[in-house]
Amino acid sequence: MSTCVAIAVITFRRPALLRGLLTSLQAQELAPGSDYSVRIVVVDNDAEGSAAQVLREFGRGTPYPIESVVEPEPGIPFARERSVELCWNDDALIFVDDDEVAPPGWLQTLLQAWETTGADVVTGPVKGNLPPGAPQWNAYSDVHDSTGRHTTGEELRKAYTNNTLVSRRVYHAVTPGFHPAFRYTGSSDLHFFLRVHRAGFRIVWCEEACIAEDVPEARTTLRWLVRRAFRSGSGDTISRLLIRPGVISYVLVLAYASARVISAFGLALAGLLLGRKTHLLKAVRRFFSGVGSLAGIVGINHDEYRERHGAEHSADGGGVVPRDLDGGARPGAAELAAEGDASLADHPDARLP
Repeated sequence: MSTCVAIAVITFRRPALLRGLLTSLQAQELAPGSDYSVRIVVVDNDAEGSAAQVLREFGRGTPYPIESVVEPEPGIPFARERSVELCWNDDALIFVDDDEVAPPGWLQTLLQAWETTGADVVTGPVKGNLPPGAPQWNAYSDVHDSTGRHTTGEELRKAYTNNTLVSRRVYHAVTPGFHPAFRYTGSSDLHFFLRVHRAGFRIVWCEEACIAEDVPEARTTLRWLVRRAFRSGSGDTISRLLIRPGVISYVLVLAYASARVISAFGLALAGLLLGRKTHLLKAVRRFFSGVGSLAGIVGINHDEYRERHGAEHSADGGGVVPRDLDGGARPGAAELAAEGDASLADHPDARLP
């Protein structure tokens, strides 16, 4: 029997980017004799179903069939959980973002790494393509480019959903996967993969399975860099405290956050003395990541995606993330777990293996 693999895409009102991604996915070629059955699953997080027009362009006759649904409940965790639900019976699912483009050979490389390593999760780098006129610091920073951070075969403690294959045994065991507390802040994927690692599953890096991303102009400013660093730090803290609440965890994250803030000053000093802009940039990122980590201790995060979804409050708010297991839920929230399982509002962090 063929090995069934689904490529999972969540999208929200980005038709041109979605079109580019789907075009690149349909152009992927598998090695002769490969025994894979590949399909694409698109979850449109726009209640109005705005992705439908693009999806109609990829009708019958495409190499890989496309299944699509609308998830009207706004928020990345809900869309991701729906994609897992739709891929429940596949042997593996591959998460990619709707603003990415897969180069030739990407899919075959990722699948081959899965075969040869026997890993439960295989993740690869994302290479950011900068827009014309982007400020110079973007070019010598790795903030948009994760290539070269790890070596092929290296085992990791975490991953993200921007270029990652997940075996069925993983999402069957760690379920529900994506916590609604991260509805507008991001980091639900970090929280998921931290739990995956804690459950004993192997996460392996594949440097050759690289995917590309066009960086929008709005993400080339220092203001964006500061906000992203803050959100990443806060998301990391909140994730770890949700997974393992208690005094010890609070002490550990406080020590980690404080160390990042202090080390940022050391990097800044080294950058000034040596004249290295890379050190200064890392100092900025590390400082605001540490500040975000401290803010996460009291549940504060930056609602980066709130404004995109037309929610009540501005994305500048930096709202408090609820600390209970109903975090992020709203009246009428969709029931996204598999039939017969607890809903996302009854998230089983306390029962993690």
